[in-house]
Formats: sequence, structure tokens, C-alpha cells
Amino acid sequence: MKLLIADDERDIADAIGYILEYSGFECDVVYDGAAAREQASREIYDGMVLDIMMPKMSGVDVVKHLRAAGDETPVLLLTAKAETEDKISGLNAGADDYLTKPFDKGELLARINALLRRKKVYGGESITFGNTCLNRIKLEISNQENSLRLAGKEVELLDFLMENRMKWIGEDTLLHKIWPDGCAKGMMTLYMGYLRNKLNSIGSDLEIVMETGNRKDYQLRRKG
Repeated sequence: MKLLIADDERDIADAIGYILEYSGFECDVVYDGAAAREQASREIYDGMVLDIMMPKMSGVDVVKHLRAAGDETPVLLLTAKAETEDKISGLNAGADDYLTKPFDKGELLARINALLRRKKVYGGESITFGNTCLNRIKLEISNQENSLRLAGKEVELLDFLMENRMKWIGEDTLLHKIWPDGCAKGMMTLYMGYLRNKLNSIGSDLEIVMETGNRKDYQLRRKG
């Protein structure tokens, strides 16, 4: 799993990154809020650890920006203060949990693992983008007028695209997330075609676009 770490105290940020990588996570580490916002807008993360007090943009403001953009990646906020106001402002902005410095590395790992488990279990029955709703339980897509049932892998693929809407996602990332046991790239291309046809058939205002270069990148966005 991949995490984003942001803290303007470089020694702390690097130490957190080292602890998490030693525990089996892949980490990107940045040192201010603006860099965290930029990194989060173009990369896909399973979770984020953000310090509240950072230059250029606070951790709370980063969370507000992410949630306004529809990014529901779990966020753990770090604060050197114990004041209730910091905790309340962070949670109200959309953060999932907080941890007060200094902290034990065991508690840090426990909090992160709890966030990731909650995301997996409580992802919600449905997710909506544009005029299109994906119901994860009923395995169907719908808008106000039409609905259509999807196959299991179609649901997983569209769910991942909708969770990471407006981001360019590499073909290898999709293969790893949706087919962890292995899948031919041609099969994924086939499923992309199925999804495009089904989105069009219900009158969805979403489209799956592909950019080719050294690799294939996909993006789910609203038409126009």
C-alpha cells in the first residue's frame, strides 16, 4: 500500500517514512502543505499522514481541498498541540483521525492500519460522480432515468476509477489493483471497452479517456 507523508520537520517526516517503509508500506515524503496537495492531486494513495502546522498550506486546508475535489483517501493528522480546537477543526474538515506529537511508532502504525481497514470495510454502498451512481452492493450503474447491471470486475474497475476521478492512472497500477493475481493487458482493454459502452448506454455524462506514450494511462472525467 502507498502512503503520502507531509511534515515540515524533515527529520520527523523522514523518520515516519522510514518506519512505514520498514513496515511494508511504499511512501512518498514531502515537506510542506502545497507539495502535499500537488502530490495528492496526481498520485494515488491508500492513505495520508499530514502535519497540521505546515508552511504554504496547513494540513487542515489540504484536507479541505482534497474533500472538495471528491478525494476520500483516509487522512491521519499530526499535531504538536493538544488543544481540542485543532482536533475539531481537522475532523470537521474531513480528516479521519488525529495523533498528537510526540507519539509511539506502534501507535502510529496501529492508527494507520485502522484507517485502512475502515476504508475497506466501510467504503459505502454507492459512489457518485457526475450524473452517474455506482451501487457496489447491487452491482449496477444508474442515473435518474436508466440503470444497468455490471459484472464483478467491471464494478471493481469503475469503482477504482471513480474513487480516483480526474487522475491519470497507469495501466500497471490498474492491473495490480484489480487483478492482483495476474491478468493479460488485453483483458483490461476489453473491460474498458465494456465500461465505455455501458456508461454510454445509460446516458452517463462520464467518459474514460486513454493517453498513450511510453505506457497507457486512463482517466475518468466528465464529458466536455
